[in-house]
Amino acid sequence: MPTFVYTVRNQKGLLEKRTSKAENTQSLVTNLRNQGLVVTEIKQKKALSSIELFKPKVKVHDLSIFSRQFATMQDAGVPLTDSLDILTSQTVNPTLSKATAEIKNEVEGGGTLSEAMAKYPKIFSKLYISMVKAGEASGAFETVFNQLALILEKELALRNKVKSALFLPTLILGFCLLITIGLIVFIVPRFAAVFENIGGKLPGPTQMLINVSNDIRGPKGLMALGTVIVCYMLFRSITSTEKGAYGWDKIKLKMPLFGNLFNKKAVASFARTFALLNASGVSILEALDIVSDTSGNRVIGNAIKDAKNSIQQGDSISKPLGENKVFPPMVNQMIIIGENTGNLENMLNKIADLYEDEVDRTVEGLTKLIEPVMMIFVGAIVGTILICLYLPIFNMADAIGTEG
Repeated sequence: MPTFVYTVRNQKGLLEKRTSKAENTQSLVTNLRNQGLVVTEIKQKKALSSIELFKPKVKVHDLSIFSRQFATMQDAGVPLTDSLDILTSQTVNPTLSKATAEIKNEVEGGGTLSEAMAKYPKIFSKLYISMVKAGEASGAFETVFNQLALILEKELALRNKVKSALFLPTLILGFCLLITIGLIVFIVPRFAAVFENIGGKLPGPTQMLINVSNDIRGPKGLMALGTVIVCYMLFRSITSTEKGAYGWDKIKLKMPLFGNLFNKKAVASFARTFALLNASGVSILEALDIVSDTSGNRVIGNAIKDAKNSIQQGDSISKPLGENKVFPPMVNQMIIIGENTGNLENMLNKIADLYEDEVDRTVEGLTKLIEPVMMIFVGAIVGTILICLYLPIFNMADAIGTEG
């Protein structure tokens, strides 16, 4: 049973702050009114435990399954509160399950589904809430939740494609780093001890490698590790700010090889979400406001906000988007055609389909390109270290051959 913190005005007209448990907000308010008390403020208290500090996040996959199940039950005619009750017990993610139970209590207390969901902004986005509001207005919850499930599935697929493109180089670079550190920390010192026993002057590359090994295993190595950790924490701190996150998103769009992929993914997300909101009857300005927050890239999000401001001044959608160099010219041309023919939703869906296919092709091309390049890179690093280690042995063999 949830706990509520509330303020009431008693019979003497004085304000009192109290805490009580109740089934839901409505039952608590009714009970207090029966006691002659006037409620001026009421909030549900969120319990904080050591377990909840580490509660799992609600991922896109969890929300897409939730939406699909909700749509199925609404299509079957299951009442709203019963649907929420079933979802509470069936949802695997404990964070989403708990939120669903609390949403059900709010709805039973007389609140709307969109208002109840809006209390959980970390779970339900502005897009999600707007779509649910549209469903409440039309009474077609099954259609709305099917559309939400579809767009979440599309978004998840796009994210997975981008991750798959980044996974291989990250894996190979990590593997290369581990091998390099292993050779320098464990293998090079053994060779250094052998060379020291033999005596004589070592070749320059070999001596340089031994010096690097000594530095890494000594105080300089700890300083280097500390510097890397500090730089990473500084990077995270900077990118957590709005200005820093914008700058990082701008860099990502200009990255060699991957910048084009990030751009196509953001354009596909923009078009798909905009089409969905347009089909649901959400106003153009509100839809652009939502899409700017869900584009996945702040540079593109800011371009969409600029477009919204221009549209408020009387411009068409295509004009401000065309003036911004973030969007490819073809996207702008297709939007112009959609506006002129009165079929913007269909054109936006075509843009989304086109760029989702482009993401597929880009990922496939990057995989074919990166794999051999990274293998050559790893081979070059390891080969260079081994040559430096065996160079003195080759020199000694040459010297023995000359003396013979």
